[in-house]
This record gives sequence, C-alpha cells and structure tokens, in this order.
Amino acid sequence: MTTLVTGGTGFVGQYATAILAGQDERVLALDPLEPREELRQAGVEYVRGDVSDLRSLLAVLAEHGVDRVIHLGSLLAPASAEDPYRALEVNCAGTQNIFEAARILRLANVTWASSMAVFGHSAAALAEGELLTEHTPHSPDNAYGATKSYCEHISRAYRQRYGVNCVGLRIGLVYGAGKVRGEGLFTEQLFQRPALGQPGVVPYGDDVYCWQYVRDVAAAFTLASRLDSTDNAVYNLPGTVLTMVGAVETVRALVPSAELTVEPGVLGFPYQIDASPLTALLGDSLRLTSIRDGFAATIEGIAARAGR
Repeated sequence: MTTLVTGGTGFVGQYATAILAGQDERVLALDPLEPREELRQAGVEYVRGDVSDLRSLLAVLAEHGVDRVIHLGSLLAPASAEDPYRALEVNCAGTQNIFEAARILRLANVTWASSMAVFGHSAAALAEGELLTEHTPHSPDNAYGATKSYCEHISRAYRQRYGVNCVGLRIGLVYGAGKVRGEGLFTEQLFQRPALGQPGVVPYGDDVYCWQYVRDVAAAFTLASRLDSTDNAVYNLPGTVLTMVGAVETVRALVPSAELTVEPGVLGFPYQIDASPLTALLGDSLRLTSIRDGFAATIEGIAARAGR
C-alpha cells in the first residue's frame, strides 16, 4: 500500500508520515518546495508537486502507484486572510483536484483535513450544553473557514455522485512540538517560551479550548485512511476541553521555573464539540493523550529541537 501525504512536511504532516513509515508503509510526502534537511524523515520519499495543478498531481499519483491520499496541505487562516485568492486556489481547487484525481484513478481512500473554522468563532453563540455535530449548519467568518466549508460540500458531491471514498476530519486547536503557523500559533507563548527558559505572555486568558495533541490528530488521519467506507462525509476530531488558565497551571506544574503572564481576552474558537461518531467509528484504535502527557511531550520536544 502506498500513501501520499500532501503537506507532509507541515505540522500534522510530519507526525502522520512518521506514523506511516513506522508501519512499513510506502510513504510519499508531496510539497511544492524541496524540504529542508531537518524536516526529512527516514522511510519517507519526498516529491515536488502542487495540489492546485491537477495534471501534475495526476502524474505523480500514477507514476508512484498511490493507493490512498491523506490531504493535509492548505493555506491556514492567517495566510488565507492575507491572500484569499490563493486560498481559493490551494484550499478549494486543490482539495477538489484531490477528489477528482481519486475519481479518475479510483483511489482506495482520501482522508482530508477540514476544520472547526467552518463554524467561525461561534463559541459564545452556542446555548449551554449545545454541541457542534457533523450536521450543524456552517457559519464561517473568515476566508479559511469559507474554503473549508466549500470543501465539505463538494466532498459530499463526489461521494454521492461518483462514489469517491473521501472523508474529512475537522481539526480544532492542535498543539505539539513543531507548530510554526496557523491561528493557534499563540500557544507558542504557552509552550515554547517555558521550554526555552524564556518569559511568555499568554493571550486569551478568559477562553476555553478543545485541546488536540498533534500525534493523536495524525494518528486519527492514518486510521481513517484505512477505512473502506464511512457513513458521514466529515467527522469532528476529539480533544480535551480545558480553560486557558488551566493550561497555564498545567505548564507551571511541569516547568516550575516558567514565567508566564496571562492576558485577558477571548478568541471564541468553538470548543463545544461532539466527536462521538468518530470515536465510535475508530474504536479503541483512537487513543487520546492526556493533557499533562501531551503538554509534557510538547515542552520536551521543543527543547530537544532547540538542542537543550
């Protein structure tokens, strides 16, 4: 079995390719740029390519005999806001190109990254006890969320009309060592500064988040990529709900010398998530790392990457 991971040198992609390579899979990482040496991993083949170019994408998939695709490559929220047209090309056209390639080449599975951004920054608008499900109407409030909303709708068309086995997993606030971009980059203050012995200023101290450890997220994508079919076109990824204050307290317990100042404020990213359909689908194979263990691994990973 040969799996191609788009965005394979990105944050989640690095973990997903490592998991697959450790299972003796043939793994290809597709990226428009040649990866830096420190991003290369043993057992992973690196291929130049752009998902927004259907012809070259088809050529890569056919040449390497790809059976399934884990599609993680996209422009994240800040970059999408700066260049919404490029976000349209990469996130919308690029994802549809993946579905179209799967239709033409009859790929076994496409598992792709959607986002809780399809619901916008709507946490405060939800009634007490209300959860966001796979069927909750979308309400994106930025370009990134709008592109992911489009992708969810077009994926359903490819499933229903053409029988393409594609499934989207909605990502929320993902944390872990190696995060360098995205709307959740503010967590750099929470993890990287203490890991490097530097003072940090943590924003959104009044907020609540559904924290998702990157290795758990990557594992969910690899597990879903093995499914022959799914009832839903998209699933919410699980995580652990914790206040920002609680997160800061956990980091301080792990790094007693941490100098963290918490600023008030609310980002409003939705944390009220019903992920029970995905946990039922993947069963015991999907294991969640505890907050304490995930935070500890993140801090240790950042320190190790910095040579400390």
